[in-house]
Amino acid sequence: MSGLWQSRRKPAILLFCLVVGAFCIPGSAVDPRGEPVNLDNLTPYTIPAAAWSDRYSDIAINWPAPEKPGIQQLTTFIGWWGSSISDSLLRWQVAENDRPLDVKLVSRNFRPDKVVEVDSVDDVTLTVSVAYPLRNTLAVEFVFANPGPASRNFHLTFDYPGKGVAPDWEGAFPIGLITGIEGAPEGSWTTLFQHREHGRNVYGVSQFVAGMIEGTPLELTCISDLTPKTVSIAPRSTAKFTLAMGLGKNRGIAQDGFNTASALIATGWTPAVETARIEKLISSAPPLPRRYSDAAHQRLYAHAITTLNSLFVYGEGGYFEGNRIPYTTKQGLAIPYFWDSMISALGAREFDPELSQETVEAFLRNATPRGSLPFTLADTHRAGEGQAPILTWAAWKIYGKSHDRAWLARTYPGMRAYVNYWCKYHSSARGLAMWSNTGEIADNDARWDPAFSGKPIMYGMSTPPLKGVESPDLNAFLFNEMNYLALAAKELGLAAESREWEKRRDKLGKLMVDVMYFPQDAMFYDVKEGTKEKFSGVKSPNLFLPLWAGVPLPAQEVKRIIEGHLLNPAEFYRSDMPIPSLSFDNPGFNPMGYWRGRIWPHINYWMIETLWRYGYKTEADSLADRVMKVFQSSPWIQENYPGDPKLIEQMGEMTRSGQSGHETRGLYAHSSSSPDYGWSAAVLIEIALERYKEAGEP
Repeated sequence: MSGLWQSRRKPAILLFCLVVGAFCIPGSAVDPRGEPVNLDNLTPYTIPAAAWSDRYSDIAINWPAPEKPGIQQLTTFIGWWGSSISDSLLRWQVAENDRPLDVKLVSRNFRPDKVVEVDSVDDVTLTVSVAYPLRNTLAVEFVFANPGPASRNFHLTFDYPGKGVAPDWEGAFPIGLITGIEGAPEGSWTTLFQHREHGRNVYGVSQFVAGMIEGTPLELTCISDLTPKTVSIAPRSTAKFTLAMGLGKNRGIAQDGFNTASALIATGWTPAVETARIEKLISSAPPLPRRYSDAAHQRLYAHAITTLNSLFVYGEGGYFEGNRIPYTTKQGLAIPYFWDSMISALGAREFDPELSQETVEAFLRNATPRGSLPFTLADTHRAGEGQAPILTWAAWKIYGKSHDRAWLARTYPGMRAYVNYWCKYHSSARGLAMWSNTGEIADNDARWDPAFSGKPIMYGMSTPPLKGVESPDLNAFLFNEMNYLALAAKELGLAAESREWEKRRDKLGKLMVDVMYFPQDAMFYDVKEGTKEKFSGVKSPNLFLPLWAGVPLPAQEVKRIIEGHLLNPAEFYRSDMPIPSLSFDNPGFNPMGYWRGRIWPHINYWMIETLWRYGYKTEADSLADRVMKVFQSSPWIQENYPGDPKLIEQMGEMTRSGQSGHETRGLYAHSSSSPDYGWSAAVLIEIALERYKEAGEP
């Protein structure tokens, strides 16, 4: 499917579709009661990591000073981490008869389809709506409403990056300088920023790196016509105009965006086109079950759908090859990680299976010579050899939605090769797979402390190497992958290969039980390579993943594990919060610890599936409700949450009161959770649709 989406981007076709769409897109986002979902202020775009983006753009806007007027901070999330370009993208001043008038912010409405600012200018109301009519292109509509009996004549001027700065420099163009552009309309500008690499400089992904390096200069150009405007407003009437701003990695791309957007505006485009498109996006997802059909959950569902959709970025011919791939967030941990992307693809299949298919295929097309897949993948560079092997699991779920057999046939060889990579290059002599670095699963998990002289790994230690540990979670993932490879092979008519996968799966499952299961403890544990000796004896929810995958155990043993540990309130299952990343009874439990006590939504989802699969349906439903409640605690859908109900509440209070500051990762009650995070949005969607009730089904 390489370049599948690219084929849809011809300007003439796009122009026709957008203009006609204003009149032909039916319906609106509605809940089961037939009431429209309220998209007003769905999520605050007030920090860079939760900035506003749309149409698979790699630019985003946020308002770090929401009490001030104007379109504020412009960022780009090309490569790794994200870069701030300008703190003020567009401001406007109004004068009448050469007398400056105060422009006072009245309100701002953060919506996924548009951001609407209402200003007062004397007694006239100015409504400014900004939307994305195209990728990396903005349209800004100004509407003046004059309530008085006299005509008004306003003169508007604009401030923008690089205003008054001539493109006159000596030597190398300075990084960060923003200048005007010769021969382009007033309001156009260009700048250079530095590419950020997540590759050679990070141990966990340094095994196989290609692409742009740290510090490579990249250009961002804006073409716009911001010459002063004169607006005449009749008594008790309105007047309006709309500006286009095309942005791109060079002048030509920015000019194309500006030209196409200007043509759209000339032929009747309004922000209502984007409202209809976003409403259609939300309506394309399945309706929520009655249990979650109230207005609050409908808004939460719409928040997750629009957030996840906005994280997908279109590739411009680099390692994405014209596919759309989900970033994790928009600044900070901003890059497509392997297992994050597979979980995001799982959620996206509910409203756009093609996004999910493109994600899987993009990773497979960037395989290394030995079949491993990228740990991180940006359009500018690829790095590492993957994380938790869950690609085939995600792909089979996506196939169940798309029923695209040609895609399954195209991706099957790469899925097969990736599982074989783990079995050949990262397995012990007896055939149990081993993690090669901590970032492949849980960066600073207490399980790994013995590998580092008993000292806890601090967050930010660049995912250090891990050797000599055979782990139940990794082998459970591979057992699961083999199961789905058997199903895929059978679907493709490869009967002999399907049977071979089943044999390999069963052999691995038996070995896992023989070596990693400790019946005296009713628990799976990590073991030292080649032995049946516990590596650390630390309990984490990851050690229940053999049950999630369906590793064969007698029913009585399953019951002992679930009731003795997973449902034990002294270890994991409390009625006032979801499951933490480390057992409560561990001396090192820290509710703020990254993988040492915090709550991870995707791990909780797998635990919900595990409970449902083995008949603990009431407990599964209860845990699902608790996760959904945690999602509602903050204005943003967090990467993870504190492992303590009081701290969760504190985090919510601080974010709602605006005390979050402008930190890239949201430093309010904690410092290690990114807002509006991809896999959390995906998990919210899956729980809301009760997909966990399909656990154990092929």
